[in-house]
Amino acid sequence: MTEFPPAQGLSARARPARVALAPALAACLALAGPLLPLTSAAQAQTTAESATELIAELAQIEAELAALEARFAETPTPVEAALRDALRLSQTLLRNRQLALDGAAPLEATTPALTPDPARADRLMVEMARARARIATAERELRAADGLIATMVQSRLETERLTLAGLRMGWLSAKYGISFPMLAPAPTTPGAAPQPDTAPAASASAPAPSETAADTGPPVWADPEHPEIDYRLAPFELAHATAHQISGWWTIETGRAAVDDSPEVTAINYSAYDPRDLTGLTALVARCTEGETALIYVQDDYLIPDLRRNSFDVTLRIGTQAARSLRWSGLTTNKGAGVFGEEAEEMIRAIYDAGQVFLRITERNGRTHDALFSLAGQTAAFEAVANACGFTTVVLSSDDYHQIQALLNTAGFEAGKPDGQWGPGSRRAMRAFQQSQDLPQTGAPDRASLDVLGFGG
Repeated sequence: MTEFPPAQGLSARARPARVALAPALAACLALAGPLLPLTSAAQAQTTAESATELIAELAQIEAELAALEARFAETPTPVEAALRDALRLSQTLLRNRQLALDGAAPLEATTPALTPDPARADRLMVEMARARARIATAERELRAADGLIATMVQSRLETERLTLAGLRMGWLSAKYGISFPMLAPAPTTPGAAPQPDTAPAASASAPAPSETAADTGPPVWADPEHPEIDYRLAPFELAHATAHQISGWWTIETGRAAVDDSPEVTAINYSAYDPRDLTGLTALVARCTEGETALIYVQDDYLIPDLRRNSFDVTLRIGTQAARSLRWSGLTTNKGAGVFGEEAEEMIRAIYDAGQVFLRITERNGRTHDALFSLAGQTAAFEAVANACGFTTVVLSSDDYHQIQALLNTAGFEAGKPDGQWGPGSRRAMRAFQQSQDLPQTGAPDRASLDVLGFGG
């Protein structure tokens, strides 16, 4: 890869800065159509306020870049390399913007010109502040953590830094009309949600950035059960780098809660992931944290909830079933909505065998956000969450529970008088049975335990 120019101070203005792009990035730019010099966008706003903001942001980028390069050795991780490239590109284009504001010679770096969007820039500025706060929190946690917890926090920290870099790119585009070259084409795998036409599309014959003549097959982390999925997407590469499980469209992270050492699982579905979106990601998350189950629709934009209840109207369609209207709780980040506890467990059971699920969030102002998620690989994801939180993914009636209690009693594991209610006694009996069979001791009538117990056979 051709390196970006090394970091220099703001005083180095004798000649225009250049953007030295890797061949893949240059190819993406060539596909973008007619190119306009940055001066066309740079001359749109020349206020003192814009110049001050630009200088402050450039100083922040250079500080982050210096700290990053001081942290990693000659061989950075994929996340570190992506973050470095994003920071260097932002740094160089901001320097060009600074030169334009100062009336320097015509710029030699060119990208497609965009129309500034001040309202979006303001929203992204808020998101950048939140991302910096999350980074500061993760840095404090990392200093106090060790072992597995430290590894998890480090992974979260690097991801947040990369998220901040993406938010900054989006802010620069909205604030100054700077367009960044796309690092990868949008996913075209069947099941992925249709994406808005927000960036130039690469031709079908154009290789992905990571593709070389010697790399024509799937990456080593690809799930062989799903050859239809493009596993070169950044989330899967990151999951591999951080030793998370990959199943279909899902990445599965496991760990222990810091508060009580209870099992934690976070499964993320990336079938609606769009690498062109610099503001965040769209994903479906199934999670168990400190014994509570959650199913969350994460959206890439800032959402306006019903302020009285901090909730959203959600339209849900499972497979080919009729759509239904629900009410989901808003997230504290205002970037999505979800269901929690028993409601989340019921929802996971409802979509367990589905091929896809459509979700629409409706904001208080009527604006909607749609995503169509392919659920391929969900068995491993949902079972991991269910085992961690101790619930079953099987839809069971009172009569089913009555039969399971009778089977446990017959097998010598006292569940009490069968009454169809799954209480503490039934959980203790099931745990004892699971222990005898070397199964995860969840206390819930999960699929593996019911199979060994002979239920429904």
